[in-house]
Amino acid sequence: MRIDVDAVRASTGLPATAPLALAVIWHSSGSGLRVRAQHTVLPFGGVVDVPIACTVKGRESGGTLTLDTQLVLAARVDDAGPLTARRAGSVLWRDEAQVRLQGDDSQFPISVVDFKEAGYPEDAPWLLAVEPDPEAAVMGAMVLLVNSGTPQVLDAMQRAGHPGTADRLIHSAVQTDVVRLLVEHAVRMPDLQDDSRYEQDTLGHLLMGIVHTRLPGTTLHALRRLYENDPALFSARIHSAARLFEKES
Repeated sequence: MRIDVDAVRASTGLPATAPLALAVIWHSSGSGLRVRAQHTVLPFGGVVDVPIACTVKGRESGGTLTLDTQLVLAARVDDAGPLTARRAGSVLWRDEAQVRLQGDDSQFPISVVDFKEAGYPEDAPWLLAVEPDPEAAVMGAMVLLVNSGTPQVLDAMQRAGHPGTADRLIHSAVQTDVVRLLVEHAVRMPDLQDDSRYEQDTLGHLLMGIVHTRLPGTTLHALRRLYENDPALFSARIHSAARLFEKES
């Protein structure tokens, strides 16, 4: 980044002795981490080129990655004017860039587990584990566990990029079951209401999105009544909403 330090001082009213710095911070909505990746103190005048580089480890990221570049006051300034920044860390300028690491749709991590050794039903092909906190980040709130003891399912998941006919049927069954379990999870959360609002990439935001997009025109109250009074019809509605075994074009 090229910075004209003299122009910055002229536009902000800062004295010539005020120290400036360029800070780079990255934030991952999936992991919840917020890390200062770079802090470069600038010279007191002239035009300076500051190289910017940082490394974000895959295990520390997920969801939306935000790169926040800030021009800040590096230390407190006591002789600044009444309308001039004076506190250390005051942001004089910033630029924010975002990139979704999982594409446009919310995703969840998949983990391969030996169900027999883990104590799960050993012939079950998969299990969706979901946290109860709607404020939790999606990437840390749920995980699809695939049983290594069911090779047909495991192979189908590994061939997701180039599935065969049998693979697509398995994918449809997994997707439908995940949708059903997440809708059931939403129905069983008493704090979740139709007018609830949650931050993007939180579990609550995902659950509300699934209910509203998969079952448009249906309220959580109506779903709760259906779930309690007619669970078979509830499951049939989920199968219809998820388009179980629908032939792909």
